[in-house]
Amino acid sequence: MDILTLELLDVTVFQALLELRALLAEHPGEALRVRGEGDLLRLNVAGFLEKQGRAVRLVRQGDPWELQVAKAPPPPAPAPAGPALPPVLLLRSAFAPGDRALGRRLLLETLSQLEAGTPWLCLAHQALELLDDPGAVAILEALRGRGIPVHLSATSLIHDGQDGGGFDLVPDAGWQKLLARGGLTVL
Repeated sequence: MDILTLELLDVTVFQALLELRALLAEHPGEALRVRGEGDLLRLNVAGFLEKQGRAVRLVRQGDPWELQVAKAPPPPAPAPAGPALPPVLLLRSAFAPGDRALGRRLLLETLSQLEAGTPWLCLAHQALELLDDPGAVAILEALRGRGIPVHLSATSLIHDGQDGGGFDLVPDAGWQKLLARGGLTVL
């Protein structure tokens, strides 16, 4: 397979860089060979290629000179953006005001709709009442089974004198800091 070659003879530095830019746009990432005359042109071409992140090696000095340009490295993988979904804080055992049974049912249906990838769900304050409801506990267990950790507020649990029911007990400062800066969804 022939290597892509660009001959830069009898051109100004500006013209050479325009031709080089067009060639790189037409053949992105390919290895190439650049030939030309004059040290000023060679220095400008090599500098331009290095600014593009291309490795350049001088193969032949003098006139004409030759540069070999390695294939472009693959683009870096994008940095993780962090959790796409915010964590969820549950403060009540039913949506209120209104009919409590309907509010509980709607809340539990909402919990069952949490998407995979939700970093965690934390129950605090009146939401700990859900631990006394076998149907609610089944939904919390199902969330945990789908990879969504279920946390319980340490302060709320101690205040209510309840058992954690096998869910993770967490210090309150973590979710409180997120709550204070709007970094979580509150139900």
